[in-house]
Amino acid sequence: MAASLSHSEIQTLLSESAYDPAVCPKLEAYVRAQVSAVASTLVASESPDVQYCFDANRTLIKLYQFFPHLEGELGMTITALAAFLALLQFPETDFMALSCLIPERVQSMEPCATLVRCAELLELCHFHEFWPEFRKLGIPEYGAREGETVVSEDRKLLSNAVNGPTASIQIRSNMIKMLARTYRTAPLSVVLAALDLKDAASLKAFGAKVTLSVEGASGSENETPIVEKIEGDFVTFTACPENSKRVGSAFKEGVSYDDVAAMMSKTALRGQ
Repeated sequence: MAASLSHSEIQTLLSESAYDPAVCPKLEAYVRAQVSAVASTLVASESPDVQYCFDANRTLIKLYQFFPHLEGELGMTITALAAFLALLQFPETDFMALSCLIPERVQSMEPCATLVRCAELLELCHFHEFWPEFRKLGIPEYGAREGETVVSEDRKLLSNAVNGPTASIQIRSNMIKMLARTYRTAPLSVVLAALDLKDAASLKAFGAKVTLSVEGASGSENETPIVEKIEGDFVTFTACPENSKRVGSAFKEGVSYDDVAAMMSKTALRGQ
């Protein structure tokens, strides 16, 4: 396997040789390096030479399109690694943009098929259904084809990244930010299920590490813990423009989970 280039070297490569099939091994090595960084305990600031690069990953998938013979069985797993990296960016649309370039035959095979299901569940905000599917990717043998007895190193790498703390924390952080921007208050049971957390203490500990940018009295942006309080069976998220009343409007309070759920239920009944 080719040694990985640094992020700056990859940028240079893309500017000079993006359509040269000879760069495929270098781009494949960089995909592996990105997933390895997720699987490790290092934070991004400690490994500046390896940063997520959607352009590099997309270029590789495009080259597989133009030159299908370069992909093969090995490339299918590399494609899954690139799709995994895109999935971690949710709610950004990286996965959707990348999946448009991945042939259906590849998307229908594991581990890509499970990644596609995970992306669909995130898009639908079925967060509680997402986690069991996501954990399947942490089993190296999951989805092995009949007669396949040896697990590839790339498939093991994907499992290591899924089982490591970084991927789950990144996805969970993005989920709770979406919840906090949508609801001022929400049932504790719903939030715990969505984030795959055990209890209120776990949510409190996790919420203390995730912040929202909130405008202070002086007009400056302040980073504030995303969970304001947990009382009884309800979670109150930190107030922000998205989940609070609009000044001068008819709204008198923040939007609650129950209010939105009731509205959606009525809408669904009218459509039947």
